[in-house]
Amino acid sequence: MKKEVAVFLVLLRELQKIDPEFPLQYAICFSEIALDEGQSLTALSTKTGMPLSTVSRIVGALSRQRQKGTPYGLVRVAVSPQERRKKELYLTTRGRAIMQDISIIIGNNADQRLRA
Repeated sequence: MKKEVAVFLVLLRELQKIDPEFPLQYAICFSEIALDEGQSLTALSTKTGMPLSTVSRIVGALSRQRQKGTPYGLVRVAVSPQERRKKELYLTTRGRAIMQDISIIIGNNADQRLRA
């Protein structure tokens, strides 16, 4: 179990590179967007179990409109070409790079477990 906790700690530290106080709810939304790019705010709200108003505020911070502090620039919000009232969520280049680093950490741990 110590090895798994150590890997978890490495992942948390990777998120701290974004912001030393990066909230868990932000990490959950960021991860859900990475899993299903192009989803709507409503779909993200359903998947996370968070109210739509909370998800909207979090996505604003993850993109370009953080209420306090500098926005993270991890997510891009685009108006759907099919439905103008729908906003679609995508990772930015920076967001994709951070998710790639996280994937490498997880992948390296999986590779080590397979060798054991």
